[in-house]
Amino acid sequence: MVARAALAIALLAAALPAASQTNPRGITETADFSGLTASPDGQWVAYRIERPSVATNRIDVDWYVVASDGSSPPHALGRLGTAMWNDVGVVLPGEARWTPDSKALIVRALVDGRIALWHSDTEGSGFTRLVERDGDIESFAVAPYGALIFSEGPARDAIARAEEYERERGILVDGKTDLAQPLFRGALISGRAATQRFSGNWFERVQLLADKPRMIIRRDLHNGTESIASADEQKLLVEPAEDAVPPALEALLGSADACTAAGGCSDLAWRLVTQLRLPDGRVAITLRDKAFRQKLLIWSREAVTLAPLAISSGLLSGGRDESSPCAAALTALYCVEAAADLPPRLVRIAFDGAKKIVDFPNSDPDRDGLLAEVIAWQVGGSRASGVLIRPKIPGRLPLFVTYYRCPGWLRGGLGDEWPLRALAANGIAALCINTVQGGKSARDRYALGLETVRAAIDVLAGRGDIDPARVGMGGLSFGSEVTMWTARHSDLLKAVSIASVQMEPAYYWFNARPGREMFTRNLRGHWKLGPPDQDARAWGGMSAALNIDQIHAPVLMQLPEHEARQAVELQSKLALARMGEMHIFPFAPHIKVEPRQKWAAFERNLDWFRYWLTGAIDPDPAKATQYQRWSRLGPQPGAASTDRTQRSASAISSKRK
Repeated sequence: MVARAALAIALLAAALPAASQTNPRGITETADFSGLTASPDGQWVAYRIERPSVATNRIDVDWYVVASDGSSPPHALGRLGTAMWNDVGVVLPGEARWTPDSKALIVRALVDGRIALWHSDTEGSGFTRLVERDGDIESFAVAPYGALIFSEGPARDAIARAEEYERERGILVDGKTDLAQPLFRGALISGRAATQRFSGNWFERVQLLADKPRMIIRRDLHNGTESIASADEQKLLVEPAEDAVPPALEALLGSADACTAAGGCSDLAWRLVTQLRLPDGRVAITLRDKAFRQKLLIWSREAVTLAPLAISSGLLSGGRDESSPCAAALTALYCVEAAADLPPRLVRIAFDGAKKIVDFPNSDPDRDGLLAEVIAWQVGGSRASGVLIRPKIPGRLPLFVTYYRCPGWLRGGLGDEWPLRALAANGIAALCINTVQGGKSARDRYALGLETVRAAIDVLAGRGDIDPARVGMGGLSFGSEVTMWTARHSDLLKAVSIASVQMEPAYYWFNARPGREMFTRNLRGHWKLGPPDQDARAWGGMSAALNIDQIHAPVLMQLPEHEARQAVELQSKLALARMGEMHIFPFAPHIKVEPRQKWAAFERNLDWFRYWLTGAIDPDPAKATQYQRWSRLGPQPGAASTDRTQRSASAISSKRK
């Protein structure tokens, strides 16, 4: 207890407002926007800011309201609990609904381990609890006539009893059992340690009793009386289907070198992302290109062209998810703008195109001394794109590469594992590459990823930006698979870091059993893999664990506990070969989400690539054993390992390449 208290005090003492985006903590604590919603009368826009804190290990959420005409700055409605996340580890956006008279906001929020509904008027007098039940409120809506409709999940006590019953009686292993995850309260759900099971959809997980029927309640907002919701009222809780793209709009998109999401977009520059109906009946549409740059246009049914409204070098959306829409008020759109050189900020875009910054909670990156550049290059007959972040100094730098998706403000690649701006601030150029589409099988896609990385290195080396002899790579999920494929099938990499399990025989046997037929179908369809004992040749070509002799770069594995057990063969063989080490993060889902775990992953990855690509060693005594371990990994230099651990922390003094 004393140690934990001391840590908390130290973290609080070290907390700085608007922390620099060039160190792991500052990147971890980047604030995000979500939950943008305009009032029914179009006069107000509400939004939420999510603020991760290493000091508290929470993601606190604050709600704000701003007059939609831009006549006054936003005012706070108040802090309301902590953010929730899904089973993958993606933070769920804020959920708010206006009352029909536009005078109050109702918010679903996690406060003190309970998900309830809260109420605040637009004056910002503070939130009051509106609905709290024995079970968490799972969804809600407000009917136009003023009734509140909501669904309540199983009682928290009933879930706890079901978990205890399983613990005491033994757990039947069937198609819902995730053997890679701790079976008793091995996940964090709504702030509570809870038990999860597979839902049957690939690796989607749900809590116990998730299949129990729900009761949909109607609450009168005027007198507080409750009753069972009618069939029509229950339909309000169902997400509306996406509007079909009108033929006239589809024709205009085609003439603008764009396509609908349902169409084949591989050869077109722009893709339709959202349609948003405006108060005057027109439609605001969002398009994005392959580099995740977005633009807004206005369309009306009688128009023969699309009227441009705004364009960004990054995202113009309703949050970090590029597919979430802006909020439409009477005279303007409210959008979250974020780009490679611009952390998230809220902007007002008037229908005449005038743009105004409404809220900017993150530090100004112009002070960082870094350059963020969107680049493109050819890979065979395809065009690849990515973002390069580097210091504003000339010369050939070491290079770190991550491969998957690079939208908006770049923190650490997909999943936020590698602190890209911190790497750049420490003299390592950081390149995030967007996946190049193509290939009929996983093997084809991995090979295309490798060629994309190789071509990028050639281009940057040809420009004189990077040293091709000092390249590292990291990835999560598909990005981790491309990373390991690149490590196995090329000599491009000097160091590797992955955050996900790989295609290994153990991965198959953890999941292949009755009730998990979707898993085996997917492996057969996408990876062309059958049972390892019947398809040994295919596994021999796919598995890194079965080809350790092909790996010549040290591998750092920072895996969530939900997956790590499936990597036991790879981890053990790397450790025995002195080619890598693994760190496991308890409770972590596929994407790490707790601020301290994010921070730890950032810190270790920064140290790892500084060590292997520049020879730098952090002089912090607490990290001494880390460098002692690493000095024994990988192809050994001619000098004794003790010489390396005693070198200066300056990369200039190191001879290691």
